[in-house]
This record gives sequence, C-alpha cells and structure tokens, in this order.
Amino acid sequence: MKAVFWQSVVNSDEETSKYVLETDLPVPSPGKNEVQVKVKTSALSPINQKVLDEVFRKNPDQKHYAVGRDVAGVITQVGEGVLTFKEGDVVVGVVPLSSINSGCAEYCIFHEYDIVKKPEMLSFEDAACGIGDCLHAYTALHYLCRLCAGDTILVMDGASTFGSITIQLALSWGAKVITTVASAEERHFLKSSIPSLAQIIDVSGHGSMLRSSVMEETGGLGVDCIIDNGVRMFTETDDIIFTKENFSRPVPHKYDLISCLGSFGRWVTSQPDLQLDPPDSRELFLRSGSLCFLFDSIWTMSYSQHGRYKHILCDAVDKLDRGLLKVNISKTIQVDEAVSNFLSISDQIFGKTIVQF
Repeated sequence: MKAVFWQSVVNSDEETSKYVLETDLPVPSPGKNEVQVKVKTSALSPINQKVLDEVFRKNPDQKHYAVGRDVAGVITQVGEGVLTFKEGDVVVGVVPLSSINSGCAEYCIFHEYDIVKKPEMLSFEDAACGIGDCLHAYTALHYLCRLCAGDTILVMDGASTFGSITIQLALSWGAKVITTVASAEERHFLKSSIPSLAQIIDVSGHGSMLRSSVMEETGGLGVDCIIDNGVRMFTETDDIIFTKENFSRPVPHKYDLISCLGSFGRWVTSQPDLQLDPPDSRELFLRSGSLCFLFDSIWTMSYSQHGRYKHILCDAVDKLDRGLLKVNISKTIQVDEAVSNFLSISDQIFGKTIVQF
C-alpha cells in the first residue's frame, strides 16, 4: 500500500527530517480491540518535531512518524474483542501521535475507542477536515479555559483552521470573541464567514496595539481567556537569532498576552517550550491568573479519560453534520501529491489540504 511518513535521517552525525512516500508497504492487520480502516480522506497538518522528539524519547530507534492524522474511512477488518464496530462501518477519528501507522495511507489501524461513526450526510472530506481542529478546540475551551456563557475570549489567528473552529464553538456557547488577523485577506475571510465577532484586531507590524485594543473593547477589564497560536519569548535580536525563534507570521510576545488577561484569567498556550520570567509570573499572580498547555494528543496517549474523549468526538461530528461548525477546505489532492503539499502547509493560512484515496 501507499503511505506518507515523516522520516528522520542521520548523515555524518547530523539529523535531518523529510516527508517520504512509501509505495510498497504491507497492509497492517488489527490487533486486539483494534480495527483496520480503508482510508477515504486524510487532512494534512504541520509536524512539530520538538513534540515528536519528546514523545519518542524512550524509543530513539523510531525514525518514521505518523502524518495526516485526521482520518475518515470505512472499516474493512475488526480485531479480537471489538464490540462497538463491525466491517462496513463508516468512521472518523484521529490517529494517536505515538502510532506507527500513518493516517495518510491507504489503510490505517485504530483502537476501537479512538473512532466514532460518521453521520451519513457528513462528507468524508468535511469529517477529516474538521475532526482534529474540533478536538483541539474542545480541549482548549472546555477542559482548559472552562469557558462559560458571557465570558470574553481572545483567540489568536482567527482565520486559521483551528482559530475558525474555536471561534465558532465559543460563539455557540455564548461567549464574546475577540480575534486577531495579519492581513486584509484574513479580515475579509472572518467578516464574511463569522460576522458576529466582537472585534478583529490587525497585528501585522503593530504588536503594541493588541493590549490597547483588547482593553478598549473590554472597558479596561481584560479578557477571561486567551488561546494563542505560539508566542515570542524574547525581544532582543541576538536572543531571537540564537534561539531560532522564527515565525512566518506576526506572533505576540508573552508579556503582551499576559497584559490582556483580566482577573482570574486563563491563558491556554500551544508553545511547548514556554518559559516565564519572574516579572511575567508576578503579572499572572496579581491577576490570580492561570496558565495551561494545550496538547490534545494526550487524549489518545493516556486512556484514563476515554469516556470524555469519545464524547468530544461524538459531539464534534454531530455539530459538523448539522452545519453548526463549518470547515474550510483549500484543496483536495491525491496521495502522490502529498509530499510536495506537506512542505507548504506551514505557510497555508486559509483552509486545509485533504488527501483523497
């Protein structure tokens, strides 16, 4: 079968990584409590090498990593002990980060608790496009932000696929949403697709405008929740160069985000190596604020919360099916085109690329 992986290669004591397309792999067989899925669609998402290194730190020989983890397909074989699914069921799920089976492949293996049935009227493309971002958004809003109706939330990069789903979900729960954009195209996209936003802040080259705009919108109180899409930790040019803190789009400094928080505010970050200096900690302390790290892959790496995970997946596909959450697909491609498209997805702002099999 064909499958795409993220591969680490060591040459002369130097490690490099690249996407590879394998064309003659054996079809994987399901084990106990597992099912084999014939993949119909897979959504492409960027790879975080730092996170993968931590996940596989105890297995340094692992050189192939799963990609295209958001999958929709049809069950073709069930393993021993599977009670909730049968051959022919149409399902959607997220391949665990620790899996050796890529989701961007003709066949994939899932644990029966990591998938849910796809509603009949929900397309394979929309299911694969939305399920990963929905999981990300539910984890951030409900389990980390503890968002309630009437709360004010700041969502960074609202035009991104994750930002768009997060905004729609927060609005459906009765929150007031402020978001940021980095171009006129992003602003136009949000105004046309999500007209009920409280404010859209342009942060392209105007980082200092973030706090003043938020405070003006909230009457000087600050927001109840912030969900970022990466943060800067340094201001000096030498430090930025030394730490290779390079971003392809405007990213706020950590102090800018903390200064936007109100009393008892919650900051949810996707920055795995975030470090707070004593002045930053004091600012959080004086607000009685809290900081949470958003890593939704923990749902499938630790099965202590399986019931809640299944509930998220079921509610997400239901909202996608009823049109309460709308996804944005930029293009659909075949698996032979996946490697070249993976190289450009980090610069892709609007929509996701979907691989069809």
